[in-house]
Amino acid sequence: MEDLIKAIELAIAHELEARKAYLSLAEESDDLELKRLLKEIAAEEAGHEASLRSRLRLYQEKHMLRDTVSRYVSPEVAEEILKNPNLLQLGGRRQHITVLFADIKGFTAMSETMAPEAVVAVLNDYFTEMVELVFRHRGTLDKFVGDALMAVFGAPVPLAQAAANAVECALGMHRRLAEMRAGGATSIQGMRVGINTGEAIVGNIGSHKRMDFTVIGDVVNVAARLQELAKELEADTLISEATRRELPGKFRLEPAPAVTLRGRTEPTLVYRVPADY
Repeated sequence: MEDLIKAIELAIAHELEARKAYLSLAEESDDLELKRLLKEIAAEEAGHEASLRSRLRLYQEKHMLRDTVSRYVSPEVAEEILKNPNLLQLGGRRQHITVLFADIKGFTAMSETMAPEAVVAVLNDYFTEMVELVFRHRGTLDKFVGDALMAVFGAPVPLAQAAANAVECALGMHRRLAEMRAGGATSIQGMRVGINTGEAIVGNIGSHKRMDFTVIGDVVNVAARLQELAKELEADTLISEATRRELPGKFRLEPAPAVTLRGRTEPTLVYRVPADY
């Protein structure tokens, strides 16, 4: 691709040389009509060159944006963002979303028995499969935090069934990990997932030179705490009451005892979603 861009830039540069040649010929000519014609042609060449450079720059910016965005969302969502780049402008807006946190069961104990290079290899294989499932369910990868990942459903592109997609994704992640273990492709023994739904501030946070797309709000904090609680309750996946209210009836849910999450005073209703592998 880089060589092709250089070839195109060289071809555009020939437009500049042609314009200079026309102007030089105009200076040499004693025929006023021909002199005027050559200057008009030179002006047209200048306009054509500027147009070509502008179109090439626009293509390069779009290509760079597609390459960057595709690391965090599915190809389909990336195309939607490219059609509406305002979705990624600096700043935030309120949006209804579902947040998923997932981490590896017993990761600290597992990593203590492995060489650092082996730990990185295991994580890379695991994250490759899990992120693919996030994309398949139209989610956005927000970040990796150690052995955990955070995904958002319903941002930056709104998603009508965000809660259902997030739960389907969680079930798919458990199934895929079980397949990897059965095939001897990983030493990871399990994972815990927390899911919550609500309003958040969604957008690019930072400066014009360095910004990250993320979501901010209590909905994120509760999802993270549900994932922590899943460890304590030895649950595959825990979801909040807010998420449950938006789910169709096809999911098998098991009410768990109401808990007071860290940082809250009121008890929170939570539900187990047993893995279906």
